[in-house]
Amino acid sequence: MTDFTLELLQAINDWQRGGDHKQKLKRGNKLKQISAALPEQFRTCSEICYRQEAHEKDRIWQLLADESLPETIAAWTTDLSIAKHFKNGVPPEGLRGVIFSLTPPPGSVVINLIEIYRDPGFGRAIERLKPESIGFNNGIGRYHDTQREVVLELHELGSETIHCYGGYASDLETLAQEFFGYKPDAEGLASFETLCRQ
Repeated sequence: MTDFTLELLQAINDWQRGGDHKQKLKRGNKLKQISAALPEQFRTCSEICYRQEAHEKDRIWQLLADESLPETIAAWTTDLSIAKHFKNGVPPEGLRGVIFSLTPPPGSVVINLIEIYRDPGFGRAIERLKPESIGFNNGIGRYHDTQREVVLELHELGSETIHCYGGYASDLETLAQEFFGYKPDAEGLASFETLCRQ
């Protein structure tokens, strides 16, 4: 039987509360450190996981030209519809949305929140420890298992992990101009069209 401590509960709660990039890194590392002692069933996932991101032009270029992006500890979901509707689905104007998909490689699962929330012992720990948890109503109390979340630590995402890519629709010439930062000639337009097909 697993001993679900206040420290673990607080780390999961803090992770689910979200925050800026700096908080995400700090909370992700704390969650990784504490979760390392959990049984393997809470640190594996054989299902396909999805993640939605909104990218600036430089990240788009890096993704298409270098065919990979650096990655850190991040929240993924096993439910494609959750990934599609994350932050209202369509990214803000000027950004491009990407949904990645992959089956987590061995050793990449920091914690499988789906599995831990299924455990009756964890449910009892939540009830017992929530009065001592800081910010409970903005983390576990708000999200619980609704996001079908698996926390992964990956060092990069290859272009083969792109499930879908897009944003606000425009004609090919407008998209190419936005991508390159200038109006491309016929050769540039053909190159852009090839990139889109790939």
